Amino acid sequence: MKIWGVSMVRNEEDIVEAFVRHNLTILDGMLVVDHNSTDRTPAILTALCAERLPLVVKRHEAPGYLQAEITTSAAREVFARTPADFVFPLDADEFLKVGSRAELERYLGSLPPDVHPVFDWPTYAPPFDGISRDVVACARAARRLTGRARGTGKVAVARSFAAIPGAYIGQGNHEVYVGNKPQTARRLPMVGAPAAFCVAHLPARSVVQHTKKFGVRRLARIAGGRDYPTDSNFYQAYAGLRAGRVPTPDDMLRPYVDGFFVLKDAPPPTSYPMVDDPFIADIVLRYTPPPIDDALPTVIAAVEGLTRRLAAYRKGVQSA
Repeated sequence: MKIWGVSMVRNEEDIVEAFVRHNLTILDGMLVVDHNSTDRTPAILTALCAERLPLVVKRHEAPGYLQAEITTSAAREVFARTPADFVFPLDADEFLKVGSRAELERYLGSLPPDVHPVFDWPTYAPPFDGISRDVVACARAARRLTGRARGTGKVAVARSFAAIPGAYIGQGNHEVYVGNKPQTARRLPMVGAPAAFCVAHLPARSVVQHTKKFGVRRLARIAGGRDYPTDSNFYQAYAGLRAGRVPTPDDMLRPYVDGFFVLKDAPPPTSYPMVDDPFIADIVLRYTPPPIDDALPTVIAAVEGLTRRLAAYRKGVQSA
């Protein structure tokens, strides 16, 4: 059995090397699409490719945050170019936790060919103690949040997906659909995977990382005509940054613990019980830079890129 991963990443210099090295201890290969990163993410990916890891890196220049389209295209490319039986769409802050590759193969091999498994997606919180750590140390110190049921998981895509015209991976990599219009699309058959397998999620790592993520991502969403609704935790995270508030640990965890929409009277995410449940492989980082204390250069570079695109578009319109 062959198992690959695909991912769209942007400004993930603190975690992308760990993401690739960890997941390649389980996967046969990965296709990573860099989406206009303005930090050192592209250089790190280039260095990893130079090691001759089973890693394919592409760059996508569209300004908008088109995750569903980009991830679907990447998965279809993997199925077309490799003998992959399954493709895991993963974000850069997600780490497969499966016990062993042999156990994962046995489970995936037991599924009907037209069924796509959905894996639990637990959130892990770092200590938030102010100590500077690289991401591997951060992952080893992180603890899994419990006490709140997640309504979504992360899907893996079976090869049968590639033979279905119009099939696509939904935004966030939670489900698979077929149909050209969201209002008429139908979900393809999916089944919950056993608890022994999951996709560990380490989304909140530092104030700088939080600022880069929500500052740049919302700008990309606006550019793509897909702004967040105002009652979403993602919109509120950006609004806090725009208002000049320094995010607290609860602010950084809330979009992942409470879910997409704001929940009134929800307890602080850091109040939920946490348990030790290690997930990170025994890996060594070679290219990840030391943690930085300023998100401004990355955000300004992203704004500059969007501004240049707008200027080029206006020039084209005026000369037409």
